[in-house]
Amino acid sequence: MSVTQSVKKVVFSALLTALKDIMGEDGKKSILRFAGLSQYINKEVQPSLSESISFDEFSALLKSMNSLLGHGTHAILYESGRKFALYLSPFGISLKDIIKKLEEWLGGEWSIQKDIDDPDVIHITVKNNPISQGITSSNPVCHIISGTLARFKEEATGEKFLVKEIMCIAMGNETCEFIIKPEKATKIKEKIS
Repeated sequence: MSVTQSVKKVVFSALLTALKDIMGEDGKKSILRFAGLSQYINKEVQPSLSESISFDEFSALLKSMNSLLGHGTHAILYESGRKFALYLSPFGISLKDIIKKLEEWLGGEWSIQKDIDDPDVIHITVKNNPISQGITSSNPVCHIISGTLARFKEEATGEKFLVKEIMCIAMGNETCEFIIKPEKATKIKEKIS
């Protein structure tokens, strides 16, 4: 099993920027302080593809967000993922290229598959997912990835997409799996049912 040792600073910087956008500067500082990452409180972390932070620092930030934000964490992390996507990549890039970038910047082993029964549905599987590494939960915890994938698909197509994590390493599954589907297709199926 490959364990992520570091995360590219471009990812850490994007997450801190998204966190500041959502919670404000004081909220971001509180999260960093609680995570034991005070060295980043008054420091602008520059996005860099050549520099990294330790996975322990990245994990501490995610755990701090979960601890401090409680039940509100899911929506905030999902929205952070959506904002995070804006800071990571230019518009119009393909999902395949984004997956390759996320694998390179975050770690883990990422794959994409079309749904056999529904061509509008895409499955993303992540082995050794760094987001869920070292976390135990009865629910999926990779809301940042869900939000990021939703935003990338929306920017690439101009349509709204729903992303749901259906399996998570934190829940005891071997991989994390996400389903991506157009929002309008979901609404149509709900009306028919």
